[in-house]
Amino acid sequence: MSEIREVSFSATGSVTRDEYDEAAKAAGLFRRGRVVAALGTVLLASAGVTLSSEGLTVHPVPLAIAAAYGLVALLLLPRWAVARGFRSGRAAEEKRVVVDGTGIEVFRGGESQRMVWDEVRYYHETPRLHVFVGRSRRRTCLVALPKRLFTAPGESELLGAFGHEQAGDGS
Repeated sequence: MSEIREVSFSATGSVTRDEYDEAAKAAGLFRRGRVVAALGTVLLASAGVTLSSEGLTVHPVPLAIAAAYGLVALLLLPRWAVARGFRSGRAAEEKRVVVDGTGIEVFRGGESQRMVWDEVRYYHETPRLHVFVGRSRRRTCLVALPKRLFTAPGESELLGAFGHEQAGDGS
């Protein structure tokens, strides 16, 4: 595997919205938040039910608040955050990405952003994407590389092996 460290991968293209959604899901960006939201919903709902000598008493207002909180926190906020990330990160714009032994560099227009391998937390591979997740300057960074951009035979598989060697799978 030492010869793989000398390889450099380059891809130019853009990510579609459904590919970005798949990358966010594969990266698990909202797992912890959904657990906290679910616990909060259960806590709010428990305030709407009291136990008395006559049995359970249901209070509709706290239960309605818990249902509204659960709907917003578990369903709407993650979708809004992914949509905002797609728009604010200008994911649909064409970019050039270079993955090499020093890290990952994304070129967009005249600007570039670099993540060294120490900043990359983990790598995921889906049937359509290579997904790198890291932190750069206190921000979570998500780099999604569609496999359709790699045209050379075996290049996508080699990038997968390289990603696992450099970043691991987060476990």
